[in-house]
Amino acid sequence: MKKIVSMVAAAMMVMALPGVAVAAQFSSPSGTTVTAPGTNVALSVSGDVSSASGSGYISVEPSSVVASNVPEGVTPLASFEVVAEGDAEFTELTLVFSVGTQYAGANATVYITHGDGSNDVMETTVAADGTVAITVDRLSVFSIVVDESTVPADGEGVTTDTSATSPATGVVIAPVAAITAAAAAGAGAVAVTIRKKVTK
Repeated sequence: MKKIVSMVAAAMMVMALPGVAVAAQFSSPSGTTVTAPGTNVALSVSGDVSSASGSGYISVEPSSVVASNVPEGVTPLASFEVVAEGDAEFTELTLVFSVGTQYAGANATVYITHGDGSNDVMETTVAADGTVAITVDRLSVFSIVVDESTVPADGEGVTTDTSATSPATGVVIAPVAAITAAAAAGAGAVAVTIRKKVTK
């Protein structure tokens, strides 16, 4: 029985670790970046955040809930929920959606549903580096939509976005990948050890 419990625990550990990169939090200007599962769309959030208690922070995570003002029949590339936790305070935050250079020059719309149920829409253009940058003073659910029919032929009219740059990430993918690999190796070692004991 102990062997089965060890194998199940090791397997659960391997499956749980990649989820570390799914949500993030920050309380410093450097911000953080998260990627929506099953997509290549990432959201970087940065800005001056303060907390009198020192425990307040901005939480950023992919959301399965889309902004309520997304038009019927329109599917966002991804949705994210950005909220202030505890006594976190800020004036403005910069949100940079990385949607991919294949959309450079296309029209992009960020649909926003605030915590009080009110909605906003921000329209912009995907920059040459595949990003969409907006500045906000309220936190909410943000759904990013790109109109693929507006991607310019041969990159005509594509500009480089200089309004915001991607911040240093609060959750760095490389260490998470290394931890996941180490956990997988550990799980493999447990399985091999158990198998050797069983065959003796």
